[in-house]
Amino acid sequence: MTDKEEGRTGEAVIRLDNRLDELERLHAFFEEIGARANWPDRLKFDMTLSCEELLTNTINYGFPQGGRHVITLSVQSSPSAVEIRLEDEGVPFNPLEFEEPDLSPDLEERRIGGLGIFFVRRMMNEFIYERTDTGNRIILRKTI
Repeated sequence: MTDKEEGRTGEAVIRLDNRLDELERLHAFFEEIGARANWPDRLKFDMTLSCEELLTNTINYGFPQGGRHVITLSVQSSPSAVEIRLEDEGVPFNPLEFEEPDLSPDLEERRIGGLGIFFVRRMMNEFIYERTDTGNRIILRKTI
């Protein structure tokens, strides 16, 4: 993944089906990358949780027509930063268009939804959305 001695950037790619049971593969993917790149546990947690949230949204809402679809996740890691790209051919969905949830009400009184994207925005240094000719692309960047 990453050769820290020479400062080279490594890349890893995983293609996941639009099924929630693929989240197990996502977790194993980040465990392997984190171990090879010697990431701190907190970085592995942040990367895994962010991608899990975004993938869950894509799986649940991105393909209303049903059927099998592939979501591609690529990770580039260097000694100073991590970049993740999530790409799918789902319906247009820009998570940055949604307002941050109101956290002031008690838990029982809060609206359901929106917290996952809120947390991803807080955990990452950059969160970018692009609509491509074929679908959605989300780019996450985190400084190590």
